[in-house]
Amino acid sequence: MSTWISNPALFSAALFGAAFLLMTACTSQSPASRAASVPDALRWLPVLDSAVVIAAPPGYCIDIPASRSERQDAFVLLASCQSVTGDTDAPVPAAAGLLTASVDGAGTGTMPPQQDLDTFFASPIGRSALSRKGDPDAVDIGERRFRDGAYMLHVRERTDDPVMGSQSWRAVFEVNERLVTATLREMVESPISVGEGFRTIERFARDIRRASPQ
Repeated sequence: MSTWISNPALFSAALFGAAFLLMTACTSQSPASRAASVPDALRWLPVLDSAVVIAAPPGYCIDIPASRSERQDAFVLLASCQSVTGDTDAPVPAAAGLLTASVDGAGTGTMPPQQDLDTFFASPIGRSALSRKGDPDAVDIGERRFRDGAYMLHVRERTDDPVMGSQSWRAVFEVNERLVTATLREMVESPISVGEGFRTIERFARDIRRASPQ
Protein backbone atom coordinates (compact mmCIF):
# COMPACT_ATOMS: atom_id res chain seq x y z
CA MET A 1 0.00 0.00 0.00
CA SER A 2 2.96 2.30 0.49
CA THR A 3 3.31 2.68 -3.29
CA TRP A 4 0.36 5.07 -3.46
CA ILE A 5 1.04 7.03 -0.28
CA SER A 6 3.25 9.95 -1.27
CA ASN A 7 6.21 10.91 0.90
CA PRO A 8 5.61 14.54 1.97
CA ALA A 9 9.34 15.19 2.21
CA LEU A 10 9.66 14.75 -1.56
CA PHE A 11 7.44 17.74 -2.17
CA SER A 12 8.22 20.00 0.81
CA ALA A 13 9.84 22.70 -1.31
CA ALA A 14 6.82 22.94 -3.60
CA LEU A 15 4.38 22.94 -0.69
CA PHE A 16 6.14 25.63 1.28
CA GLY A 17 6.81 27.76 -1.80
CA ALA A 18 3.10 27.77 -2.59
CA ALA A 19 2.29 28.34 1.06
CA PHE A 20 4.23 31.57 1.18
CA LEU A 21 2.67 32.72 -2.08
CA LEU A 22 -0.76 31.98 -0.65
CA MET A 23 -0.05 33.96 2.50
CA THR A 24 0.90 37.04 0.47
CA ALA A 25 -2.40 36.81 -1.38
CA CYS A 26 -4.56 36.49 1.73
CA THR A 27 -4.83 40.22 2.30
CA SER A 28 -6.10 40.98 -1.20
CA GLN A 29 -8.53 38.19 -1.94
CA SER A 30 -11.50 38.90 -4.20
CA PRO A 31 -14.72 36.88 -4.12
CA ALA A 32 -14.57 34.11 -6.71
CA SER A 33 -17.95 35.11 -8.15
CA ARG A 34 -16.62 38.56 -9.18
CA ALA A 35 -13.10 37.47 -10.10
CA ALA A 36 -11.50 37.25 -13.50
CA SER A 37 -11.39 33.92 -15.31
CA VAL A 38 -8.21 31.86 -15.47
CA PRO A 39 -6.68 29.87 -18.36
CA ASP A 40 -7.91 26.30 -18.84
CA ALA A 41 -4.30 25.10 -18.46
CA LEU A 42 -4.47 26.12 -14.79
CA ARG A 43 -7.83 24.41 -14.25
CA TRP A 44 -7.29 20.95 -15.77
CA LEU A 45 -4.12 18.86 -16.02
CA PRO A 46 -4.12 15.40 -17.68
CA VAL A 47 -1.53 13.05 -16.15
CA LEU A 48 -0.27 9.55 -16.87
CA ASP A 49 -1.11 9.65 -20.59
CA SER A 50 -4.43 11.34 -19.78
CA ALA A 51 -5.73 8.37 -17.78
CA VAL A 52 -6.47 10.81 -14.95
CA VAL A 53 -7.36 14.49 -15.26
CA ILE A 54 -6.74 16.68 -12.22
CA ALA A 55 -9.51 19.29 -12.10
CA ALA A 56 -9.22 22.33 -9.86
CA PRO A 57 -12.16 23.15 -7.55
CA PRO A 58 -13.55 26.72 -7.70
CA GLY A 59 -10.97 29.33 -6.69
CA TYR A 60 -8.03 26.93 -7.02
CA CYS A 61 -5.45 26.84 -9.81
CA ILE A 62 -2.79 24.29 -10.72
CA ASP A 63 0.79 25.29 -9.99
CA ILE A 64 2.38 23.87 -13.14
CA PRO A 65 6.09 24.33 -12.19
CA ALA A 66 5.52 22.56 -8.86
CA SER A 67 3.65 19.63 -10.44
CA ARG A 68 4.98 16.63 -12.33
CA SER A 69 3.70 13.62 -14.28
CA GLU A 70 6.02 10.70 -14.93
CA ARG A 71 5.56 7.14 -16.15
CA GLN A 72 4.82 5.57 -12.79
CA ASP A 73 3.28 8.41 -10.81
CA ALA A 74 2.15 12.00 -10.79
CA PHE A 75 2.00 14.84 -8.28
CA VAL A 76 -0.08 18.00 -8.76
CA LEU A 77 -0.09 21.05 -6.49
CA LEU A 78 -2.96 23.55 -6.38
CA ALA A 79 -3.34 26.83 -4.51
CA SER A 80 -5.45 29.97 -4.64
CA CYS A 81 -5.62 31.31 -8.20
CA GLN A 82 -4.46 34.66 -6.84
CA SER A 83 -1.29 33.13 -5.45
CA VAL A 84 -0.60 31.00 -8.54
CA THR A 85 -1.16 33.77 -11.10
CA GLY A 86 -0.17 36.83 -9.06
CA ASP A 87 -3.37 38.51 -10.28
CA THR A 88 -5.36 40.18 -7.48
CA ASP A 89 -8.51 39.84 -9.60
CA ALA A 90 -8.12 36.07 -9.93
CA PRO A 91 -10.51 33.74 -8.06
CA VAL A 92 -9.94 32.52 -4.53
CA PRO A 93 -11.45 29.43 -2.89
CA ALA A 94 -13.95 29.48 -0.05
CA ALA A 95 -11.52 27.31 1.95
CA ALA A 96 -8.09 28.75 1.14
CA GLY A 97 -5.57 25.97 1.71
CA LEU A 98 -3.15 23.89 -0.34
CA LEU A 99 -4.45 20.98 -2.42
CA THR A 100 -2.35 18.14 -3.77
CA ALA A 101 -3.16 15.08 -5.83
CA SER A 102 -0.82 12.08 -5.96
CA VAL A 103 -1.55 9.38 -8.55
CA ASP A 104 -0.16 5.84 -8.63
CA GLY A 105 0.48 5.08 -12.29
CA ALA A 106 0.97 1.32 -12.01
CA GLY A 107 -2.39 0.80 -13.70
CA THR A 108 -3.28 -2.11 -11.45
CA GLY A 109 -4.61 -0.19 -8.47
CA THR A 110 -7.82 -1.31 -6.83
CA MET A 111 -9.61 0.52 -4.06
CA PRO A 112 -8.88 -1.21 -0.74
CA PRO A 113 -11.87 -1.99 1.49
CA GLN A 114 -12.72 0.65 4.07
CA GLN A 115 -11.72 -1.68 6.91
CA ASP A 116 -8.25 -2.16 5.42
CA LEU A 117 -7.81 1.60 5.06
CA ASP A 118 -8.95 2.16 8.65
CA THR A 119 -6.40 -0.40 9.83
CA PHE A 120 -3.59 1.04 7.71
CA PHE A 121 -4.04 4.66 8.78
CA ALA A 122 -4.35 3.67 12.43
CA SER A 123 -0.98 1.89 12.25
CA PRO A 124 2.36 3.64 12.88
CA ILE A 125 3.24 3.34 9.18
CA GLY A 126 -0.09 4.86 8.16
CA ARG A 127 0.16 7.71 10.66
CA SER A 128 3.73 8.38 9.48
CA ALA A 129 2.39 8.73 5.93
CA LEU A 130 -0.13 11.29 7.19
CA SER A 131 2.50 13.36 8.99
CA ARG A 132 4.45 16.08 7.17
CA LYS A 133 7.49 15.13 9.25
CA GLY A 134 6.88 11.40 9.21
CA ASP A 135 6.17 11.35 12.96
CA PRO A 136 3.33 8.93 13.79
CA ASP A 137 3.12 10.15 17.39
CA ALA A 138 2.28 13.70 16.26
CA VAL A 139 -0.83 12.63 14.34
CA ASP A 140 -4.40 12.27 15.61
CA ILE A 141 -6.95 10.80 13.22
CA GLY A 142 -10.41 12.32 13.46
CA GLU A 143 -13.61 11.65 11.55
CA ARG A 144 -13.58 9.21 8.66
CA ARG A 145 -16.12 9.01 5.86
CA PHE A 146 -16.73 6.68 2.93
CA ARG A 147 -18.89 8.18 0.20
CA ASP A 148 -19.33 7.52 -3.53
CA GLY A 149 -16.29 5.26 -3.59
CA ALA A 150 -13.98 7.75 -1.85
CA TYR A 151 -12.42 7.14 1.55
CA MET A 152 -11.95 10.43 3.42
CA LEU A 153 -10.41 11.28 6.76
CA HIS A 154 -9.61 14.31 8.89
CA VAL A 155 -6.16 14.59 10.50
CA ARG A 156 -4.70 16.86 13.16
CA GLU A 157 -0.94 17.09 13.58
CA ARG A 158 0.77 18.69 16.55
CA THR A 159 3.12 21.26 15.08
CA ASP A 160 4.64 24.66 15.74
CA ASP A 161 4.92 25.46 12.03
CA PRO A 162 4.30 29.20 11.47
CA VAL A 163 2.91 28.64 7.95
CA MET A 164 1.13 25.31 7.67
CA GLY A 165 -1.84 24.68 9.95
CA SER A 166 -2.44 21.62 12.06
CA GLN A 167 -5.32 20.18 10.04
CA SER A 168 -5.45 18.20 6.82
CA TRP A 169 -8.01 16.12 4.97
CA ARG A 170 -7.40 13.12 2.69
CA ALA A 171 -9.47 11.38 0.04
CA VAL A 172 -8.40 8.06 -1.47
CA PHE A 173 -10.24 6.84 -4.57
CA GLU A 174 -9.77 4.98 -7.86
CA VAL A 175 -9.78 6.44 -11.36
CA ASN A 176 -9.25 4.11 -14.34
CA GLU A 177 -7.39 1.59 -12.19
CA ARG A 178 -5.13 4.29 -10.77
CA LEU A 179 -5.26 5.08 -7.08
CA VAL A 180 -5.46 8.79 -6.32
CA THR A 181 -4.70 10.40 -2.97
CA ALA A 182 -6.05 13.95 -2.69
CA THR A 183 -4.99 16.14 0.23
CA LEU A 184 -6.16 19.48 1.57
CA ARG A 185 -3.78 21.22 3.98
CA GLU A 186 -4.81 24.12 6.18
CA MET A 187 -2.82 27.35 6.41
CA VAL A 188 -2.24 29.12 9.72
CA GLU A 189 -3.55 32.37 8.23
CA SER A 190 -6.72 30.70 6.86
CA PRO A 191 -8.29 28.27 9.35
CA ILE A 192 -10.70 25.73 7.85
CA SER A 193 -13.63 24.17 9.69
CA VAL A 194 -13.90 20.39 9.71
CA GLY A 195 -17.08 20.48 7.64
CA GLU A 196 -15.64 22.87 5.06
CA GLY A 197 -12.53 20.73 4.79
CA PHE A 198 -14.58 17.62 4.04
CA ARG A 199 -16.70 19.52 1.49
CA THR A 200 -13.58 20.78 -0.28
CA ILE A 201 -11.80 17.43 -0.45
CA GLU A 202 -14.98 15.65 -1.51
CA ARG A 203 -15.54 18.23 -4.27
CA PHE A 204 -11.92 17.83 -5.40
CA ALA A 205 -12.28 14.05 -5.65
CA ARG A 206 -15.60 14.34 -7.48
CA ASP A 207 -14.23 16.87 -9.98
CA ILE A 208 -11.22 14.66 -10.77
CA ARG A 209 -13.43 11.65 -11.45
CA ARG A 210 -15.84 13.64 -13.61
CA ALA A 211 -13.04 15.23 -15.65
CA SER A 212 -11.21 11.93 -16.24
CA PRO A 213 -12.03 9.61 -19.17
CA GLN A 214 -14.94 7.30 -18.50
